[in-house]
Amino acid sequence: MSMPLWSRSAAELLPELRSGALKAETLMQSVLGQIEARNGPVNAFSHVATESALADAREADRKLAEGAAPGPLHGLPFSVKDLVAVAGMPLEYASHAFAGQVADTDAEAVARLRRAGAIPFAKSTTPEFGHKVLTDSPRQGISRNPWNTDYSCGGSSGGAAIAAAMGFGPLHLTSDGAGSGRIPASCCGIVGLKPSWGAVPHETTTDLFGSLTCLGQMGRTVADVALMFNAMKGPDRRDPLSFGGSAEPARLPDDPVATLKGLRFRYAPRTLNRWVAPAVEAAVGETVERLLVAGAEQVAMLDDIVFDTPSALVLMRAYQHARFASLLEEHGERMDRTARLGLTMQPDAQTYTRLAHAQRARSDIYRQVERLFDGADVFITPTVATPALPIGQQSDGPLVVDGVDHGPLRDAWYPYTIPYNASGHPALSVPCGISPDGLPIGLQIVGRWHSEAQLLAVAAAIEALKPWAAAWPALSGKEQHS
Repeated sequence: MSMPLWSRSAAELLPELRSGALKAETLMQSVLGQIEARNGPVNAFSHVATESALADAREADRKLAEGAAPGPLHGLPFSVKDLVAVAGMPLEYASHAFAGQVADTDAEAVARLRRAGAIPFAKSTTPEFGHKVLTDSPRQGISRNPWNTDYSCGGSSGGAAIAAAMGFGPLHLTSDGAGSGRIPASCCGIVGLKPSWGAVPHETTTDLFGSLTCLGQMGRTVADVALMFNAMKGPDRRDPLSFGGSAEPARLPDDPVATLKGLRFRYAPRTLNRWVAPAVEAAVGETVERLLVAGAEQVAMLDDIVFDTPSALVLMRAYQHARFASLLEEHGERMDRTARLGLTMQPDAQTYTRLAHAQRARSDIYRQVERLFDGADVFITPTVATPALPIGQQSDGPLVVDGVDHGPLRDAWYPYTIPYNASGHPALSVPCGISPDGLPIGLQIVGRWHSEAQLLAVAAAIEALKPWAAAWPALSGKEQHS
């Protein structure tokens, strides 16, 4: 049987869409049909804009038929996390406090995708305010891992990762404040990119200079993520940090494995964490061995790098408190328990001294990360210390595996991702294996500022060495069409 349209990558679909051989409306119908049939058990979306998406697809087909030049992403469906504005769609932050709020304008990242010809069709689920690395909220319920619904999809861009894994559209706009894009990408077995700070404008943030959050991209393949990143990147005068990056698109090499020859990398199976799951260490280590066989060079890990990530995260909590704490009096009883705890600070929890120390810690983290690239091109780690966590895991609870308490989740499960939100360096998660329990395992690649092209090239080489895009969760129904 031929592959259903919803299961094909953006890079595969694009030539047919741009030529008119494939109608945008036909593709959108296929994606929406897959969502209607398969979204129930996994809960990837807070809103699906069926009517407007089909209308936009028909309009794209009409313009192409009349001779209009197709955009670089003509007719491709994309979803947007429910923390980012899409004109005419809900912008509710997964919170009862914002129930019924509808955005009247697009965020610039969304507008750029529209101008490239892509079509927004849904808002993906997130925890309330995007405050944690697991995706559930009082307003939107629990989002579940498509490989096994007894497990979490990760977070906070959990809905986007589910959607990519299930064939609910090829392109997904995310945000990443402490690993929020890379963590669910790892849990769900897809590709997630956190660009350099400012590479994609984030003009709607309330703190242009202090935020840890970047707007990112998710897809099933490296090529799809590259397409999306190229359409979203570039300066915007409303975000001063968006200036300074390369104007050139990130182009994938024709033979990415060949480009590994001479690549220098550092590899750390552990950072702040004392323990990593054997399956994760084995899968990432085996991938590292394949890089070496292909001609890459491993250089020694520095032994004095200790990131002060707890201090850096003070900045995120302060940002969230300043933005959302005023909602506590009216809406606190209906908030997520850990969201409420994060906003209910003791009077002395945030002081000038503590915030100043956090800023210094962030500067120190930047300098430490830069040292990782003395003599190396990229830095490699696991994305998270174990595959996806059980659905009952609490974000403020410890990581407990086989009865052993490995410490707080932040230190034990995802210490790999946090530093690069503080330092601003780009980082990307790619699949590198499957655990004995059938859950995906991800590998993280970190690079110098504005080195997304190199990160994507290394990821494309791993994709060629250890292909993953042909593997689908049973819930997707893909095997029924093969």
